[in-house]
Amino acid sequence: MTTKQKEREEKALKSKRQPIWPEKELPDWRELLTAPSEKAEEIMQGLSLREQLTLILQAPWEVRERLIVLSPQAERLVKALPPQEFFWTVKAVSPEEAVTLLSMATPLQLQFLFDLDCWRKDQLVLERALAWLTLLFEASEDVVARWLKQVDFEFLVTLMKRLVEVYKRPDGVDLTEARDWLPPYTLDDLYFVNFRLDKFEPLARRLIEILMEFDQPRYRDLMESIIWELPAEIEELAYRWRRARLADWGIPDYYEAVDIYAPTTPDHLRRIEPTYLPAPEEEETPPPAFLPAIQTEGVDFLAEAISRVRDYRQIERLKRELAWLVNKVLIVDIGTIDDIEEARKVFDKVAGYLNIGLEYLAHGQIEAAVKILETYFLEDIFRLAQKLITDLRRYANEIITQEGLDSRIFRHLDEPYASYLKGVTAKDANRIMLFQPEKVGTAEEFRFFRRLEEIERVRRMLSEIAYWAPLIQKAFGTPPVWLAELALKKTNLLEPADIRWSTLVLTSLGNWLTEKEFRFEAIVQGKWPEVISKLLTKHPGSNRSVVREKVKEETFANFKKLAREIAPVEEDHLKSFLDLCFFRAEEEFAFADEKDIPDPRYVQCMLIELKDAKE
Repeated sequence: MTTKQKEREEKALKSKRQPIWPEKELPDWRELLTAPSEKAEEIMQGLSLREQLTLILQAPWEVRERLIVLSPQAERLVKALPPQEFFWTVKAVSPEEAVTLLSMATPLQLQFLFDLDCWRKDQLVLERALAWLTLLFEASEDVVARWLKQVDFEFLVTLMKRLVEVYKRPDGVDLTEARDWLPPYTLDDLYFVNFRLDKFEPLARRLIEILMEFDQPRYRDLMESIIWELPAEIEELAYRWRRARLADWGIPDYYEAVDIYAPTTPDHLRRIEPTYLPAPEEEETPPPAFLPAIQTEGVDFLAEAISRVRDYRQIERLKRELAWLVNKVLIVDIGTIDDIEEARKVFDKVAGYLNIGLEYLAHGQIEAAVKILETYFLEDIFRLAQKLITDLRRYANEIITQEGLDSRIFRHLDEPYASYLKGVTAKDANRIMLFQPEKVGTAEEFRFFRRLEEIERVRRMLSEIAYWAPLIQKAFGTPPVWLAELALKKTNLLEPADIRWSTLVLTSLGNWLTEKEFRFEAIVQGKWPEVISKLLTKHPGSNRSVVREKVKEETFANFKKLAREIAPVEEDHLKSFLDLCFFRAEEEFAFADEKDIPDPRYVQCMLIELKDAKE
């Protein structure tokens, strides 16, 4: 096992992600992976094929190949995987593991793989098709032969026209004479082939040879089609057949899927009619595709509501709707799937939006949530959550574009306000994200919303921004006035981005402590020791310096007075941002005092003019 495989499995074992529909009576897949191989194989042998399949579908894609090979019915298990699940599993595992799975795949699974992964909108992506063909050859030429005999003919023609040119020896022309002007490669002295791509000539050559060996009529049809079919027309026909096949599997076309992001409201939710519920299924019907693989975390309300749905017809309906919903979002959000982690984020997004929609409609009441799941379409619940989230973006844009306000002041927002605003002002409605301050600098710094509380939290942050923006402009003017201090003086801060709203407040506070004027102007260096002396005091019981309570109270009182001139006073908003300003000062000057004055050249939270006060 390679190092990457070990890391991937260790991550899966440590993950807290859980399937939305867990089968509690089955063994935990983690136990199988950590148990001795003999014990794991014994446990798998004690399960029926259906139980083994359900267990595998509950496990993360990355570890499925290891679980499959524990079974004496490994090939039957692979062939029983729904095509979608086979696709995700092959995409997630290593190339070596993928070859093992491809060697046991059905033609239908392989066709689905090429349909889903080798097209960008209505055009075939040759590089992707060749990558999969390379893996098929590594599996075995028998696998390639099965694929050639079953693959959609129009797709095969479209692919081969990109790889070869075919010329047919005219009737009545001697073979020796024809060889003088026809390409040298031929299998039957009738069709002569020129290879377009030298790098892939061996692969294209073997495809033709295998097809000739196993299915001569199909070989002749292919040669004739390469000669006579127009590239654009045959590709269009292949695309139409591809769309039809994917639609049969519940995967819509992009233009059909995009309506998933059309917001809706509670009074427009569609009710489920009894006739819509699925009919009873046979005992041996395999589990619905996709669903056990949707593993997520942080959606406890949704998971609890689903676990309380008892009507099997409702459960099957919900599974099918969820599969359809996930497919729509996948097609719109990522289209061509390059990174399995991107797909996993889409699954998290769908579960999160459903969790939000349920929380909103049920007001946190779990029994009401169960009733909602049984009454309304999941797609409408998703679109309701989309409405709540796009409302955040609309509110943010209203703040930024409000009349009489210079929008440039928002470039100088402090964190975390700036990142909260950035997350919800995404250009595309399907890219609105939640900022996570505790994950700054990681890949999870921004993620999709999962809970109603997160929407409310961001709305509070936006409300504070909306409240403070006019105050900042009234107290300190517009950004060109602030930046003049950088341009005209030698200061500790060098870049415009270094000036934040808290910089304006704290710098003005420093001037007020020394000059009794609350104005934004670089503090002269000679006054810096006095600023520190009047601003800070030692916290009782510790060696850390804090902003004096009297200074905090007077600052709050002054801004409260200013706020009355603009709008009704919101004391919570005033206090929240001022506390952030004081926190910045206390963090930077935690161990400063009048005996240990910080070097003004390296101060970050205030603007200081680096010259003597006498100059």
